[in-house]
Amino acid sequence: MSDLSGFEGYGMQGWEGRWPLVGRQPHLDSFRQDLSAGHIHGWLVSGPAGVGKTRLAEEFLDLATAGKRRTARAVASRAAAQVPLGAIAHILPPGVDMTDPGGGFRAVAQTLAGHHKPTVILVDDLHLLDNSSAVLLGQLLDSGAIALIGTARTGEQTSDAIHALLQRGDRIRHTDLGHMARNQVEELLQRVLKGPVSRRTLHALLSASEGNPLFLRELVLGAMDQGALSLNGGSWEISEKRLPVTPHLRDLIATRIALSPPTARPLLESLAFCGALSLSDAETFADHTVLDHLERSGIIRFSARQRRTTVTLAHPLYGEVIAVGTSALQRYDLALRQAERLESHGLRRRDDALRVASWRLAATGTADPALLQRAATVAMNSNDNEQVIELLTAIKPDQHTTESRVLLGRAFMHTGQLERAEAILTEADAHARNDHEKIIVATTRCTNLYWSTPDPGPALAVLAAARSALSDPTAAQQFRLMEGGMLSVGGAPVSGLRILDDLPDAPPQEGLDVWLITLSAKAFGLAFVGSVGQARSLAEHAKSVHETIGEGKLLPHPAMQLAALALSLMEMGMIDQARDLSLRASDVLQAAHSPVARQFIAYYNARAEWLAGRPVSARRWYAEAAATARTHRLDRVARMHLSGLLACAALVGDVDTATSLIPDFEASGPSGALVGEEAVGMAWLHVARGELGRARDLLDTAADEARRTGHLISEVLLLTEIARLGDPKKVQDRLSELASHSDGALTHARARLVTALADDDPQRLMACSEELEHMGTPVLAAESAAAAASAWKRRGDSRKATAATTRAARLADQCEGARTPLLATIASTSEPLTKREQEIALLAAAGKTSKAISQHLTLSVRTVDNHLQRIYLKIGVHSRAELLQALTYETTPKHPHN
Repeated sequence: MSDLSGFEGYGMQGWEGRWPLVGRQPHLDSFRQDLSAGHIHGWLVSGPAGVGKTRLAEEFLDLATAGKRRTARAVASRAAAQVPLGAIAHILPPGVDMTDPGGGFRAVAQTLAGHHKPTVILVDDLHLLDNSSAVLLGQLLDSGAIALIGTARTGEQTSDAIHALLQRGDRIRHTDLGHMARNQVEELLQRVLKGPVSRRTLHALLSASEGNPLFLRELVLGAMDQGALSLNGGSWEISEKRLPVTPHLRDLIATRIALSPPTARPLLESLAFCGALSLSDAETFADHTVLDHLERSGIIRFSARQRRTTVTLAHPLYGEVIAVGTSALQRYDLALRQAERLESHGLRRRDDALRVASWRLAATGTADPALLQRAATVAMNSNDNEQVIELLTAIKPDQHTTESRVLLGRAFMHTGQLERAEAILTEADAHARNDHEKIIVATTRCTNLYWSTPDPGPALAVLAAARSALSDPTAAQQFRLMEGGMLSVGGAPVSGLRILDDLPDAPPQEGLDVWLITLSAKAFGLAFVGSVGQARSLAEHAKSVHETIGEGKLLPHPAMQLAALALSLMEMGMIDQARDLSLRASDVLQAAHSPVARQFIAYYNARAEWLAGRPVSARRWYAEAAATARTHRLDRVARMHLSGLLACAALVGDVDTATSLIPDFEASGPSGALVGEEAVGMAWLHVARGELGRARDLLDTAADEARRTGHLISEVLLLTEIARLGDPKKVQDRLSELASHSDGALTHARARLVTALADDDPQRLMACSEELEHMGTPVLAAESAAAAASAWKRRGDSRKATAATTRAARLADQCEGARTPLLATIASTSEPLTKREQEIALLAAAGKTSKAISQHLTLSVRTVDNHLQRIYLKIGVHSRAELLQALTYETTPKHPHN
């Protein structure tokens, strides 16, 4: 476990080491250049609290010390400012009489300028300096006796003397620091925790800290102290609960808020409890002077949307700290007053009902059931499932309607509480009064049961029972479409697609929910059976319509429509695009509390990484999906994720971890989707143990199951694995047959690869390598080149064998340490360059002629040319241009993919 030593800095004590300067290196480089040139006499580092101003300024001072400069440091404060020169008194020479300004200045300047270079002085919190200190430092700066480094908090009022100190034109370099960006937070967390963090963990910590390094550190400390942040499957995973605020962080925030005027307290309490307020409502609590002060101090922020300006606290943690000091009676009064104020104007805006219901519920624990249901509908349309549950569980059982029960059931389903969902939906079924209510109840129950069990029987039974109870036979068509959708994604895509032939292309007037979910299911089904072009078109259509409508709550979130699109892109040989799409979908889902959707999209992120041959990246996604499934008891999908974890661990040689996953894997049931692919994990574990025959047998059985159920793309994947493990002749005919029934470019490329492997044709293998690299699967491209190298070596063509080996090695380097039987052949086919050959190769690649090289190394031109011929032969190139390209690859630092 990490000791978090990297979080030292930013005024935070108690940990060894120093804060990693993520994203700050350009500032250090600039300071170093300025210091050397001597034309800059001052550096001001400004920014909001907690972003690392002091830490960066300290690095500046360290660089000055390393440059043999005399240095000193002072810290300004409000207390020190009460005494003239109080902050810098320790820097002044002993005995200097500052009651004589002229004589005192000359004495100080003479002492500080006693060296051949100006003394570098760091003043922290320079905006708090007293006027006398500011005037003296300005004089010393102008005289060249000192160089000044200062830090200042943005938004703070300063005196005229301090303002004048900072106005030195081009001689003062201003550096404005802001909060860290997402990629910087991720880099910092990985360096401090000494391991990767899951996407959800990154989002949770980034959202709570808003990129403030100080807040981030305290949140990590609090989460680790309470066991809310832990290693799970090789990556750091944070719990679903609210992040704990450490006492230190609470004190820091409270101290800052305490600097606000006392008259601001009512407004701050209202914002803490009610969230956003309109500007007109905020003005009832505080005048413009107070609002201006709070904004400049970074306590509140204004945002304008259309014609409405709202006021919020500047950081989400502020509200939590302010609320601690607010009594229950105050909260009661605030909530009721705000609710009554909004109701007096009429609930005109879309979210007004949600705000009023939340305030009344928080104040009294109850509200009008109709208002709660209306508010829950708004929350559901915003994908805020937790708030839906909070609102609707406040309704008494005998006051529920069928619609409110369905809303609650859907929220339970989307948050992974499948048993609770089934219980409330069963109640809704019993209270359904008409065809419309029976349809929404049955389709929601059907969806919930799909996630609960891979057996489609219970879901189909619910549809059958509901169909028989309908009074309008035409309404039964929606149930028929749901049945087709369940079959398409539940293990029988061929049968399901026959039913979905009747699915209309345009959104219907009735049954929009059913249309959206079955449209997605049809796209998946088409991809499963190899109709990839149709799948892509349909998935893009579903995504577009769902985003436009913004409704449809059988699916937890519109972003789930992207999964079918990502799968179709993978099978079209556009794996990089599929990865980007899946990643965007995952990021969108982090803000919505929908573990069902999150684990679903995480799986397709993992599958894209696996197809690309990046087991480390895939492992992180599988781990995140598995952790989510385990936390929320999503048993149906657990086996898919565990198989992926097994495969990734085995592929990088981590046999112990892979073996430890077997009990959980065997205890989980089949998912019913992508039939056969769940065998991949155990197969690669057999490979890692050297049991290739057992691996091929397992894959062969799984391929038969995929064939039986009509999962063409899964059968293609499994048969390709058999070929990769040494038996391409067994599967080449079947793969060619499958390719003739699919328009998926990846299927066709795999079939060509396997045929080339079976025929041991190096030229075709090299063509396959180029094609597969273009598709975004470097692992297959590397294996194809490695097989070509072996084939050419057997034919005695060492030059081509070496060129193929060089290509295979380059591609394998992109595969995060993946170990496969074909990749293992790479090292045995190349001969390394001697030390002299390396020297000549680098000179030739740099553009030196043979004559120039001979003169440089004191060799004959003929000897240089002979060396070059051997170099070309070993590396597999024919010219200096090709040599340059090969050596550029060899000498480029390798970075792991994140």
